[in-house]
Amino acid sequence: MAENILFSIAEAIVGKLGSFALEEIGLLWGVKNDLRKLKSTMSTIKDVLLDAEEKQTHNHQVRGWLTKLQVVVYNADDLVDKFDFEALRRRVMPGNKMRKQVCIFFSSSNQLAFALKMGHRIKEIRESLDEIRSQRDFLLEKRVEETKSVSAKARETHSFVRKEEVIGRDNERMKILQLLLQDDETKENVSTITVVGIGGLGKTTLAQLVFNDAMVQKHFEPRLWVCVSDVFEMRPIVGNIIKSATNESPDQNLAMDQLQNSLRKQIDGKRYFLVLDDVWNEDRKKWLELKSLLMGGARGSRILVTTRSENVAKLSHTLDDQPFKLNGLENDKSWSLFSIMAFRQDQDRNNPKIVDLGKAILEKCKGVPLAIKTIGSILYFKNPETEWSFFKDNELAKVTQQEDDIIPTLKLSYNHLPSYLKHCFAYCSLFPKDHEFDVQMLIHFWMAQGFIKADQNQSPEDIGYGYFLDLLWRSFFQDALFLHLFPGPDKYISSSRHTFPSVLFKSD
Repeated sequence: MAENILFSIAEAIVGKLGSFALEEIGLLWGVKNDLRKLKSTMSTIKDVLLDAEEKQTHNHQVRGWLTKLQVVVYNADDLVDKFDFEALRRRVMPGNKMRKQVCIFFSSSNQLAFALKMGHRIKEIRESLDEIRSQRDFLLEKRVEETKSVSAKARETHSFVRKEEVIGRDNERMKILQLLLQDDETKENVSTITVVGIGGLGKTTLAQLVFNDAMVQKHFEPRLWVCVSDVFEMRPIVGNIIKSATNESPDQNLAMDQLQNSLRKQIDGKRYFLVLDDVWNEDRKKWLELKSLLMGGARGSRILVTTRSENVAKLSHTLDDQPFKLNGLENDKSWSLFSIMAFRQDQDRNNPKIVDLGKAILEKCKGVPLAIKTIGSILYFKNPETEWSFFKDNELAKVTQQEDDIIPTLKLSYNHLPSYLKHCFAYCSLFPKDHEFDVQMLIHFWMAQGFIKADQNQSPEDIGYGYFLDLLWRSFFQDALFLHLFPGPDKYISSSRHTFPSVLFKSD
């Protein structure tokens, strides 16, 4: 997704080059005309970058052109940062001291040598940009950047959407609760239940519902939650179980023997409930190694595993005859979720023509909640009478949605993001799967990259929080109930305009 960030970088470069402070520095160093020419060239390229970013997905020539351009734009950004830093230093340094330093620095041949060096670098970058611009033998259209405004209406809808993630899972929740709370006749004190299903079905959401159920809270002590994900290694898993039990991370210098002793103190002799979310490990030896450390719990202890892998389900499940397989939502539940996500006005729900069109679109989602929310969030911003039909017959028709693959639908949703949200989300891909973001820190990262442009009415933090909420609404972040401290579902904090929660960046 690196190419998708180029527009923001180019936009930031043009903005800096047009500032009065930078023009002053350019005049001082004798490179004002060179900077002006660089700004003109960069502006010309910036105007077509939005179109290029869109076309690169199906045009390898455009993709190659953007790859070449990326290197030069980054070099230009580094160069302009030097000028920008010098302009900032001049503003914050006392006047007399600054004038003295400038006189000393530029009193000899340093002034001429430095001006020549900077002028040469600017000319090199500008010529490289001109060459790359002229190399393309494909048409790119000028595009006007989308308005970077965040509506109050979008903010008000986020919290209520999160509650609707549980639509249609009451039966599944009751079945899992029955397995958790029943008296079993197995030989082992600790039994394992596995929930298996494709990405986007809501396995984690179902586990959260069960984890927070009042009967579960009363029946088990302690309740523990660990997100395992791709790397199934003993040390981090044991460490995270201890962290979930104590709210403190164990000393990283502890030996494995000390870690397992600490783990046993937390669970041995206690009827505990442990959720191991998003497990991918198919190595039975590794699973048995972890299981041996967890068998000291009191009789009736339970481990709930969520996974996409049938093999993981087979090797971990012990309580019932078969792992618990999560399927798509029933038709009526799918329609309920779709209606909440897609319809903006009540009269549209009562329009037979629009309802028939919505149900035709819904068939493509195959009952997968994440697909329904993704498609619904796209349609929410479209006119049902004039745009839904075009979306169904053109864009949605091109999506090859397999029963075990949610990615095509998510990619369609990504394509519909405004560019400034694409850049913010693309930046998140620098972090690993299942990374837990502190949202305030993430917003500051976006600000540092120049992705957020403040206006007179809103601070950058408020605008950035609006960006985050927009991505949340479109299901690009998971655990939208605003997790706090660690991914245990009982650590929610309320959302408000100035509350910055933690969320998980996760694919399921």
